[in-house]
Order: sequence, then structure tokens, then C-alpha cells
Amino acid sequence: MKLKDLIEQYGEYEVSKTKSDWCDAGHITLELNKPKPKTVWDLEHGDEYVRITGTGGVSECEVCTKITYDRQRDVGNVFLTKEEAEKDTERRKVETLLLKYGGHRWAREGINYRLGLQYNMVVICKDMYPLQGAIYFDLEQEAQKAIDEIGEDRIKRALFEVK
Repeated sequence: MKLKDLIEQYGEYEVSKTKSDWCDAGHITLELNKPKPKTVWDLEHGDEYVRITGTGGVSECEVCTKITYDRQRDVGNVFLTKEEAEKDTERRKVETLLLKYGGHRWAREGINYRLGLQYNMVVICKDMYPLQGAIYFDLEQEAQKAIDEIGEDRIKRALFEVK
């Protein structure tokens, strides 16, 4: 096989030398490492991923059964790293608490209230038109109660990715 054929077949792979880099005969021993997937849509059989369990824990998995993996991925429950899964778990918990304090996922007719971020502060926004992914409240007081109960810092970290 020629080098150009190797490059065509394994161009995206990382190359590393092994401990026996150079032989007396002038040969080089190289190891090809499959590139890490960039998104959950790039995972293939045998690749590792992380998912959120039904009880909110984080579980490391391997793509074995394509149907199971595809179903988990299609509902947004596949992550490349443990950190991503833990961050999404916290976001889901905060959104669930927002719903507990009177929020709802779809804007209703008329004025709706939602949380926003302005100058690094959680603010209550008045909306007449829906935004994708927002949780709405019928009353400004319900939104304020949610902020008070959950905590502004926790909301900023989970929903707006403020450190």
C-alpha cells in the first residue's frame, strides 16, 4: 500500500509512534488512533457515550444496539462527556422547578412572562410572542416566586450558562 492510499483511507486518524519508534532496518512503527467523534451524530458501534438515567444519574455507555442508541440520541439523551450530561441534568432540574412554580412550556394567548438574562441578572420579561425553549408564566408574581425559590445563581448557571 502506498502512503497516498493510507492518507486517503485514514486521513482523519491521529498518528502516534510506539516505544520502538525506529528499528535497525529503518522502519517506523506507527499507531493509528480513530478520531474522537465531534457530535453525538458521529458515534458508531463500539464508541463510548454518556446518558442521563431515569433517576437523574449519569451513566457511561457504549454504542452496542443501534436502535437503543438512536432512540436515546433522538430524545436528546446522549452526550460525549460526563460534564455535558451533568450540566444538562441540572438544566432539566431547574426547568422542572420552574414548571412546579406555575410555569408552562407554551406561550398562551396574550401577555406571558419568562425569565431572561440582562447585565448578568435574571430578569422577568414580558412577551406576546413565543420563543423556542422558553418556560412561561401567566403572572409576573409566579415568575418572581420561582426565582426566589430556586435561586438566581442556580438559574443563571443552569439556564444561561453564567459561571
